Amino acid sequence: MNKNIKNIILSLIVGFVIGIITLLLQGILSVNLNFLANSGAVWSVPAFLLTFHFKMDKKFSIINCMTCFLGCVFGYYVFEAIKNGHSFIFEGYVVFWTGVAFVAGAIFGLGANFANTKNNWLKYCGINLLPAVFISEGLSHLIHIDSYIHMVGAIVLKILIGLILYFVMNKNASFKKKNLLCTLLIIALGTIGFEILFH
Repeated sequence: MNKNIKNIILSLIVGFVIGIITLLLQGILSVNLNFLANSGAVWSVPAFLLTFHFKMDKKFSIINCMTCFLGCVFGYYVFEAIKNGHSFIFEGYVVFWTGVAFVAGAIFGLGANFANTKNNWLKYCGINLLPAVFISEGLSHLIHIDSYIHMVGAIVLKILIGLILYFVMNKNASFKKKNLLCTLLIIALGTIGFEILFH
């Protein structure tokens, strides 16, 4: 079997399992941790890191990332249907999150591909996409803090995770001007995206 196909199948399985785990965690975690577990930014971690690790070309990077996100979505909703004893129906939230999976898959797939390129602006944008999405989501919630006042802990944790990821992924290059500028740009665009998507 083609190596790219094997990687895509693995990403689908990982995504499906993460979708199931997300649903299970929602039933046992506190409000703040539940809010974090149900975050789209969390689902972007395996999708991005698997694609980054596989070092695929642009086309397969996008397909692989989309597949992982779709696995998360269908793992969550199929298991939710089984758990609650009703039929799985492709409508409403399932359709919405399927659409988000395709868009996010294209963005993070390209980002993972760019992150594997030589030192240029695209590499800096790609490698900082994952940290920026956590910070962006956290900032978007801060803008509407009145609606999330009971989840301040989770919001702070999201931003903190984003900052930690930034320093872990950039290491000694964390304070390079290009890195910082690219990250700030993606955070701004990401915050706007979250505002459009959820508010």
